[in-house]
This record gives sequence, C-alpha cells and structure tokens, in this order.
Amino acid sequence: MQESDLHTLLIYQRAYFEILEEFFVGATGCAFDKFSSPSEFSQAINKLGESLRNDSKRSSACMTSFENLAKNLGKLYSQESMECFKSAKNIKCCKINLGGSSRFLETQLNAVKKTILISDIVLIPDPVMPWLEAKREHEKFRFVNIIQAVFFTLHLKNLLSQDFDIPPFLVFPSWEKSLEENDQQTKDETNQLIADFFSYYVNREILSIVDVFDYVASDEKNFLVGVERQGLFISPGGEIGEPIRDALKNYREEAELWRTAEFNEMLAHASEGQIVLNGIMERIQPQFHLFENSNELNSNPLLCIPAQAHYFSLLSRMDNSRVFELSGSDQILNTAISALTNSRLDYLANINDEQIIELRKSDENVKFRNDLRGFITSLPTVKIEDLDYTAAEVCSHVESLIATHQKEVEILNGKYKAKHMKSALIAGGGLAVTMVPALAPFLGAAIPLALAASGKYTADKLEESHERKVLSSSMLGIFALAKDAGKKR
Repeated sequence: MQESDLHTLLIYQRAYFEILEEFFVGATGCAFDKFSSPSEFSQAINKLGESLRNDSKRSSACMTSFENLAKNLGKLYSQESMECFKSAKNIKCCKINLGGSSRFLETQLNAVKKTILISDIVLIPDPVMPWLEAKREHEKFRFVNIIQAVFFTLHLKNLLSQDFDIPPFLVFPSWEKSLEENDQQTKDETNQLIADFFSYYVNREILSIVDVFDYVASDEKNFLVGVERQGLFISPGGEIGEPIRDALKNYREEAELWRTAEFNEMLAHASEGQIVLNGIMERIQPQFHLFENSNELNSNPLLCIPAQAHYFSLLSRMDNSRVFELSGSDQILNTAISALTNSRLDYLANINDEQIIELRKSDENVKFRNDLRGFITSLPTVKIEDLDYTAAEVCSHVESLIATHQKEVEILNGKYKAKHMKSALIAGGGLAVTMVPALAPFLGAAIPLALAASGKYTADKLEESHERKVLSSSMLGIFALAKDAGKKR
C-alpha cells in the first residue's frame, strides 16, 4: 500500500466529517453527541421539529445549513471523490464493504463497530450524498432523513484515531443515485440483474426487464404464486417468508407513513403484481451497488439486516456476470462476517470507542480474525455453506472463549486471595507481638516482620493489578465486559 493512498483517504475523510459536523450544529443547534443517544433519535428529532415551527429565525438558519451541506459536499465530491475511491481500491488489506441499503442507522452503526473487530477497514458507502444528488421526490421526510444519516455517521468520529496505520473505516463516495438516474450502463446492468432474478426464480422465459413487466401484466396470478413460493417479497421491516398478503399490507402501511401523497396515489391505482414487483426492485437495486462496490474495491460484503442478507443470498445463487465476479471473494471471511451480525453477538456493540481503539492498536482484530478463520475451517466442509449453522457455531465458539476467559479471572481471584490471606496472617502475627508487653524484648524483630509482610502485600497487589489489567484489556476481556454490560441493560 502506498503512503499517498493512505494520505488521500485520511485527508478526504477528515474534510468529510468536518462538513457533517458543521451541518449538524447548524441544523440542530448542538453537537451530535449532545443531541440524543442513538436509541432516542426519533424523540429528539420530533422535539427539534416542534421548536423550529415556533422559531422562524432558527428555521431559516436550519434551511441554510442544508444548502451549505449540499454545496460543501458537492465541492468535496467534485474535487476529491475520484482520488478517494481510487485510493480505497488500491489499499491492500482486509476490506469489508457495507451494503444492502443506502441508509445508515443504529443497526448499521453497531454492525460496523462489530465488524471493525475482525477487519482492517470497513468501507461505508456515503449515506448522506444520496439524499442530495437526487430529488427523491417520493420520500416524505427528506430533511429528517438527511439529519438522521449525518447523526449516525458522526457516531463513528471518535474512532478516527491518529495512531492507526489504516483507518478502521472509510465513508467513501459512491454516487449511487447519480448513477441510477444518469448512467446508462448502470441502468442496463441493474435491469439485467432484475430480469435474471425473475428468470431464475419465477419464469425461465424472462430475458429482459421488458419481459418482467409483460409477465406481471399478462399472468399476474402465476407471478404472485411464484414470488410467494420462492420467498421473494419481504416488506420493509417484514419477516423472511411472510405471506404475500401480509407483505402487501405492510408495504402499503409503510408507504403511507414514509412516502409522499403522490406515491401513495400511484399505489392506489396499481395492481398487486405491480406493487410486489416495485417492492422487489427496490430491494434489488441497492444489492447491485453492493456487488459493484465489492468487486471494484476488492472487498467482502457486509449485510446487517436479515432481509437484505436474504436478497443477497438469493442473488448470489444466480448466473449473472455481476454476481459471478464476486464469487472469488473470501468465503471464510464472509462466513465470519455473517456470524458477527447474528443477534447472539449483539452485546459486542457495547464495546466503547476507547476499547476498540486499544484493541486495534494492539492488532487484536488480526488475531481474532485468524482465530475465527481457523475455527470455521475446522467445521465440516458441507456445513460451511449453511450460514445459519455456521453462525450458530461461531457464536458458540466466541461464547466458549469468553467462558474460558472468565475461568482465568476466577483462577486469578483465587490465586491472589490466598496470597493476600498469607500476607495478612504474617502481618497479623507481627502485630500481635507488639500488642503484648511481655514480648517487648522481641519488638525489634516484630516490626521488620510486619514491614516485610506489608511490602509483600503491596508487591502482590501490584502484580495482581497488572495481571487483571492484561486480562481485562485483552480482546476476550473486553468481550466479557461487553456481555456483562448487555445483561445489566
């Protein structure tokens, strides 16, 4: 890896975060870490909306902040984005690429923090610029979505330590919406991916995107039957395998909440087949960008939401050139990434930024990655492709390692309890001599004995403190603390 590439990434990301911070303070009136906790963002943004309605001056300043954000990010993209993308492509290390959606919320934030524990760098497609580079005319709360994307992205800021050879993450320029609207090659390849999807799972006679629309219009019943049989339609927030009737109901309800009146008017006049088709296309389009970014940046994909991972799995089985290019990615690492997103390991998100920095500085991420590689390789080959099985085994392995660590802590406790008791008895014996007048002639010998015991106790405590620090600051020590913190919540 060339130093110039690393320098480019650091300069770009520093400028990017400065732009986001300036915007957030201008739009909300406070710093992101004073605005709310991640879990309470919805309540905080509602309060902000109410305050802006009653304060025209603040409302005007807020809108100016949006204008400045668009101008400043646009300038950064025009001047630096190509070089940043090239540098991200050039660096040779363990790269993991977040995808499946253009949104960056608490789930994505926690997934990135967990994945930092095994990667060299997590690549995050810019979640802010997609709201600025396209009109998004069907989105009801565009401004809220921008603030939300900035808020959660800024929660990575404290991990930008100057001590790293490679930054643990990079928010890179992706131009997703611009490419979707203006680049013909992107349009053609996305449409072909959608056509191949329906050809593979619904009707082999489908060869193009035009065939997809024709099939829905001419044989809607069989289209819907095929979609439900293969589990191809998952509504926003829905479950994998949900009945198509429930998925349609959920999709309409979500649209009423989050989409504009014009969009809902179109839904009201659309057939069920057209609505299902639109919902599936909305799921596949972000997957296209994930495949493209993973191929271009030579990185392994990260999908932190089960529905998105389900679509990725469906697409991965197909015969498509874009999918085929990704088949050369590191499958063992993909399996480890999938396991880390399992809900059984959610407590790893409790690890704070300072602990992550210390782990990275001591290359614990590399050691943990190698440990998981070795464990996954030891599993029966026929089982490795079963991600549910493998994820469960990896979770059990991590929990077993934590249990072993906790036993080491118990052994340490027993070891020093015995040492301290012995020192106390010695010191106590010396003290007893000084308290009995008849033993006054021996006083001179008793005092050094007590002092020696005291010195031994102090030395033991220092040794104990050091061993405890080593145990608690190790990867497994921090995992154990995070797990305990999760139980107390």
